[in-house]
Amino acid sequence: MYVTGGTFYLSAYSESGQPMMSQNNMGGMMGMCQSMMNSIPQDVVIKTTSSQVANVGEESTFTLFVTDKKGEPLDNANVILHIEKGGPMEGMDGMNMMDMMGKMFKAENIGSGQYQVKFTPTEKVYYTMHTHAIPQGKSMMSMMNNHMDIGIIAK
Repeated sequence: MYVTGGTFYLSAYSESGQPMMSQNNMGGMMGMCQSMMNSIPQDVVIKTTSSQVANVGEESTFTLFVTDKKGEPLDNANVILHIEKGGPMEGMDGMNMMDMMGKMFKAENIGSGQYQVKFTPTEKVYYTMHTHAIPQGKSMMSMMNNHMDIGIIAK
């Protein structure tokens, strides 16, 4: 976990130098997901520009700022995510790719590289927002290379 300008992220980049698909030290999908979550995004930068603290039972709005690696805002990215209780990988046991994809939803594009996500926490726990930003013109497969876990604290 590291802190950047008031934002905390849960991803740390992998120093293995191996492509994600060839890393199977954990085996199968779990290994691929672990590798993805331990890598920095390849094509984009994803930052939160709003508080990451939410009140239980109240709808909260989180704003994400998505740029390319040169710092140019990405207005037409496909920003998809899912939010789960706990830290990264805690809720992955027994899940398959279709389970994960079924829980994903799109962030609302509000312009100038900003995307909004609305979420109502149900418990006073830590949540992980698994965020994928797919640049325009890239395939859905690039979501695996453009992932950032963002922490949300519900109080």
